[in-house]
Amino acid sequence: MLSSGAIQFITFSLIFVSLTYACIIADPRTSNIARFCTRSIPSFLLKQGGLQIVYLVIVLGSWSIIFTYGYKAIDNSNHIHSHHKNAGYLVFALCMTSWRYASSKSPGNVTARTIPLFDHYEYDNLLYTNRICPTLQIRKVARSKFDRYTKAHVPRFDHFCGWLNQAIGEQNYRWFLLFLMVHFLMCVYGSWAMAAVLHGDAVDKKLLDPTFLNADNDTDLKIDYIAVLRYFCKEYPQIMCVLLLMTVVSVILGIFLCFHLYITAQNMTTNEFFKWRQVKQWHKKETQKIQLALKYGKVKSVFNGNGAKSGLRHLSNSDVDVACTGPLKKSQFQGAPITRIYLIPDQYQNIFTTKA
Repeated sequence: MLSSGAIQFITFSLIFVSLTYACIIADPRTSNIARFCTRSIPSFLLKQGGLQIVYLVIVLGSWSIIFTYGYKAIDNSNHIHSHHKNAGYLVFALCMTSWRYASSKSPGNVTARTIPLFDHYEYDNLLYTNRICPTLQIRKVARSKFDRYTKAHVPRFDHFCGWLNQAIGEQNYRWFLLFLMVHFLMCVYGSWAMAAVLHGDAVDKKLLDPTFLNADNDTDLKIDYIAVLRYFCKEYPQIMCVLLLMTVVSVILGIFLCFHLYITAQNMTTNEFFKWRQVKQWHKKETQKIQLALKYGKVKSVFNGNGAKSGLRHLSNSDVDVACTGPLKKSQFQGAPITRIYLIPDQYQNIFTTKA
């Protein structure tokens, strides 16, 4: 019969696996559960600032378990040095400091007086054009966006981070990256430390031996990892829950960190990454429509000054809210009707590649 600790761990694991599937694996475009978990709930929490409360509950709750149960296990273990307890206090301080610092740093604010300070990017006449911001009635500098959560026009807008309850832009992106790196390393380090404690306990009690003696009938029984896992769930349910959480979050944060390092190397923001992806999807669909229309003689080909066939440039300038997981609703790039044929500037022709 399962102990209460094992039942707690199994319940936690089922909930965690279900949320992981709904938030990461399932496609929000086809799954109602994924759409509810990745768009509806974040949108509601972003408006209320609730993700900061969720962050504090998860982080402070996990650290409370580590300080209470993990440190006791470290004291009883011969396989991990007690210095890691002091290191844990330092990591905890870095974690909370980076979160507080990143959440308090302004991304910058474009106003009529500060436009010269942030006006150092050229308009590409594709994603960004020289026009007036409909909300603030000021010139919209290239790569900027009005963020309706902070009510500010953010220069080099990246996304709105609900965990920080702050827009990420030109002046605080470096602090967001620091926050991301610290939490990734924290989860990796915590996962290793708790795994080392459990592995040491298994070695001391010889749980990893291939066989052990059954005292009831003097026969050798082979042990498997499922039995070891059940033992840990019974003896260390709190540590097992935190270990599972930190391991999965380490993978998620690692992928997210690599994504941001990639777009940083490409001189791109999260907002621009998803815009370009939507533009390519839109362009592919509309090009297929044009090719079909050309095939049946409903429209004529458009050529540029060099006589080469040009693509499309009917792009919507309307913005949508962008969070950590991308746009929170369907962008108008998708499904935008073609009423005319437009020319794409020559420097962007290599971006739009469509198979014949």
